[in-house]
Amino acid sequence: MASPAAGNIKVVVRVRPFNGRELDRNAKCCVQMKDSQTIVTPPTGPDTRSRSNKAALEGTKTFAFDRSYWSFDRDDPHFAGQNDLFGDLGKPLLDNAFQGYNNCIFAYGQTGSGKSYSMMGYGVEEGVIPKICRDMFERIEGLQTDRNLGCTVEVSYLEIYNERVRDLLNPSTKGNLKVREHPSTGPYVEDLAKLVVRSFVEIEHLMDE
Repeated sequence: MASPAAGNIKVVVRVRPFNGRELDRNAKCCVQMKDSQTIVTPPTGPDTRSRSNKAALEGTKTFAFDRSYWSFDRDDPHFAGQNDLFGDLGKPLLDNAFQGYNNCIFAYGQTGSGKSYSMMGYGVEEGVIPKICRDMFERIEGLQTDRNLGCTVEVSYLEIYNERVRDLLNPSTKGNLKVREHPSTGPYVEDLAKLVVRSFVEIEHLMDE
């Protein structure tokens, strides 16, 4: 996440609990986290000379990030929940946005690594995006009450898959939308739907769709 105050990009990493398949295989956790450090200790075994166990030969590795979120065990006192991510990423993003800066959160990881849970959440455990949207409208309400200002919020929702851009809010657009560049406002997606919303509930309905 870009931060105009720090002038750099924040990179964070999160480890999720084992899923059912991993539990059935009696998998062992090889990740430890402490503050901003993530420590990976590969498992040892009799087959360390095979190509699949190359990591075991290389030994323990330590990586430093802006934050390392330990979400592996809910009973652990250091467990990082959805509110922790929102406090560290969502609130600063909104602070920057209300100061006039563009913001971006980019979630990266293989299938099943927990991107959707972190960003969108499931059920009552809202992710970063719903929490940002809810907080945004609360801030807008405060601004309009205190300063008699007007705010317009527009929502777009697109998917990029196999280098094809699809408008998720307009299913009738089946073709590949084109990415263009405006001389003053920068890159944009041509013919991408932009819907005006007046509350978090309206955004929630669009996300459900």
